[in-house]
Amino acid sequence: MDNLDVRRRFSNRLFGHGVEIGPGHVPFPVPPGVAVRYVDRWEPSENGALFPELGESPGFPEPDIVSNLDEDRLGGLADESQDFVIASHVIEHLANPLAMLVDIYRVLRPDGLLILLVPDRHVTFDRDRSPTSLAHLVDEYERDVRAVDDAHITEFVLAIRTVGEGEPENREVTAEEIDAHRRRSVHVHVWNVFEFTALLDHAATKLGVHWEVLDTMKPGEEGTHGNEFGWLLARRPPPIPPASERKRHRWAWSRSRSR
Repeated sequence: MDNLDVRRRFSNRLFGHGVEIGPGHVPFPVPPGVAVRYVDRWEPSENGALFPELGESPGFPEPDIVSNLDEDRLGGLADESQDFVIASHVIEHLANPLAMLVDIYRVLRPDGLLILLVPDRHVTFDRDRSPTSLAHLVDEYERDVRAVDDAHITEFVLAIRTVGEGEPENREVTAEEIDAHRRRSVHVHVWNVFEFTALLDHAATKLGVHWEVLDTMKPGEEGTHGNEFGWLLARRPPPIPPASERKRHRWAWSRSRSR
């Protein structure tokens, strides 16, 4: 079993045509007969210049829709126009994750699918960072934040700065560093699986973003990169009962797996 097995399991459920947002240099695998378009901020040459460590032919696909996902979100797509949306290791880069979840729900047709993969902060370079609170995310949503501010980028740089390799831990983060990291994009927000489920619960109960869980990618699951978790979700209409009578969404598995 290789580290793409769960991705293939998810993608085998895809149908029709849809989009992958922020595909990076390794787009998500899709099966034959499925049409995918790419939504990204940069052309391949621009991405290559931003990430020279990936070599001369890093494999960034040509975007079909050029969009700043923070400013524009999925504004170039019509309501209920997509059979699926793939968001693999992208939502943590966004200034306003809740707003993106709302927009993904908007562009999906009824019963359309969302593949949502998120890095696990415990096993990435984010391991020493504090989780992003739900209150913080709700505040950004209510203020309709559309840009990553300097404070977020500075927190990222200071949190991941390596000590003991000639880089003083308390060195001031320069304006040039902030601009470079903003262009390359950083992990603005970080979670483990149970922290992220609070975000999904809020979107469902407060914002009308309702999903059915079709499959899950468990933290550390065989057949993954080992540093991620995620879901295959189907867009569903809001439930008929009032909010006080709704059952809690089953986003994940037993909480005994919590770290």
